[in-house]
Amino acid sequence: METADEEIGRLEAERHSYSETFRNTHEADAVTRAHLQSEMDRRTARIQELQQHQPLGFFARWGLRAAALAAVWGAFEVGPWWVKTGLGLLAAFLAFYSLG
Repeated sequence: METADEEIGRLEAERHSYSETFRNTHEADAVTRAHLQSEMDRRTARIQELQQHQPLGFFARWGLRAAALAAVWGAFEVGPWWVKTGLGLLAAFLAFYSLG
């Protein structure tokens, strides 16, 4: 099983290959050009889909962890129980989301 980065690399190489073939295909051959364009579009769509699911970067993860710690601190410092509950849930969500 390949990682997302490996799949993106493979798809980019395939897309480049199709692009080269498309460029070398005669303009009168509309069927072949349409097929090649379709294949390039499919690979581009898959690359974009994979890039949307990339994990958070280093600073984003640590920013979420810092926000979770601030929410925990706020939960202990604020008076009303409903605010404590809300901040506790927010801290749990941010900590969970920062893991991956």
